[in-house]
Amino acid sequence: MRTKVVIELAEFLLKVSVGRKVSADSLPNTEPAVIAASLSKILKQNKCGKDIDVFVVLNRNKITVRRVDLPSQEPKEIEQMLGLYLMRQIPYHKEEVCWAYQNLGFDGISSSHIILAVALKNIFKNIVSAFTSINILPESILMSSQGLLHYVEGACHDKSALQSSYMILDIDSNYSDLVLVHNRKLGSSVVIAQGAVQLKSEQEKEKFAIELKQALSALSNEIPGAKCEKLFLTGASGEHLVLVEGVLAKDFNLKAQYLTTNEYDSFVSGGLGDISISAVIGFSLQVVKDDIKFIIPELQIKKEMKSKVQQLMILGVSLFYILICLGGIALVRLIQQQFYATGLKAKAVVLSKDAKELDDITNKLKIAKQYVDPKSSVLSLLYELNRLCPDSITITNYNWEWQKNFSFRGYAQQIPDILAFTNALSSSEFFKGAQNRYTRRRKLKDKNVVDFEIVVK
Repeated sequence: MRTKVVIELAEFLLKVSVGRKVSADSLPNTEPAVIAASLSKILKQNKCGKDIDVFVVLNRNKITVRRVDLPSQEPKEIEQMLGLYLMRQIPYHKEEVCWAYQNLGFDGISSSHIILAVALKNIFKNIVSAFTSINILPESILMSSQGLLHYVEGACHDKSALQSSYMILDIDSNYSDLVLVHNRKLGSSVVIAQGAVQLKSEQEKEKFAIELKQALSALSNEIPGAKCEKLFLTGASGEHLVLVEGVLAKDFNLKAQYLTTNEYDSFVSGGLGDISISAVIGFSLQVVKDDIKFIIPELQIKKEMKSKVQQLMILGVSLFYILICLGGIALVRLIQQQFYATGLKAKAVVLSKDAKELDDITNKLKIAKQYVDPKSSVLSLLYELNRLCPDSITITNYNWEWQKNFSFRGYAQQIPDILAFTNALSSSEFFKGAQNRYTRRRKLKDKNVVDFEIVVK
């Protein structure tokens, strides 16, 4: 089972949630090596292996948030319009920022309501360098304001209070975040410069009260028809409940309620009451598909490379397994063939004893065949030869070899008699292909005769 790890990098502080256990580690600076060492230590303390899903939370005070109404419902058109909006309304070059958005829905008439979040790219450099150095690639980079929304949904026992619009005030160590929630989505957000550290000064408390009042007024008019009755306090705001209620009592019809969880109480008991870990706990409870997620090209490339490497490893292991299976099959077949060949040899040895008798019978049959087959029998050849031989031809010698050829010698008084005899033999079924090998004249008892030899193949 994979472990969910949520990490928030604050000013000189690293907040980490492993599963549902929350911890924090102070940082001397925000150099990548320092962040990586601190994170490795926390993960080691929690006995985390490689099966982890890491989510990074970006502080709200590092993000510019705008609520934008665009006359389109098509995602591609909305992204193009947001690109133009960035160039005109954000005081940075488009290449210097990284942005993400959430579509809050279409108003049914002409416009889509969009929450646009913009952050400078150099903010992400330390994050990317720190995580890649320890071979960890975050699943997503999220905005802390939406983590507060998830925290309130998990901590609030009266779920009916969440059906209507409400606000969240989260006080962290060096800043505060006032969030408007409408239809259970992030409607807008305002950053207040004072945090728990600054609120220890009476002068800063006065500034905080003024800025909180202005922020409440701005958010109250942000969404027409969004009437808020509740202001949920999270983080370090519990110690300043009286201050907040004093601001609300004068001009706002809002009831303040502080929300906490067992995880938060356990964390505060360690003496870290000036730190808010609400966003970290909120995202540890759930990360919704529609949450704003910053896409960093460097991380995307590394993720794709890691995915390709994993695919290649799986492919390599699969091929290796297939080769082993094929080798095993080939080895089994070879053993079977050898076993079969050994069995055949053993049978051949047994049968060879009986085969000797059969060989003797076969040889006898071959000998007998030459006498039985009319065409192969020497007697048949002699009979046919005597039948075809004219009176002018005298045969003196016969030569016969089994299944090879048949030849004979003789003499005649004239060569034409020999040629006629040869033609007669060739026309016979027994002596087809008969040829006269030679003729030679000689004298026999005061007569001239012609010797010849005829061969039948």
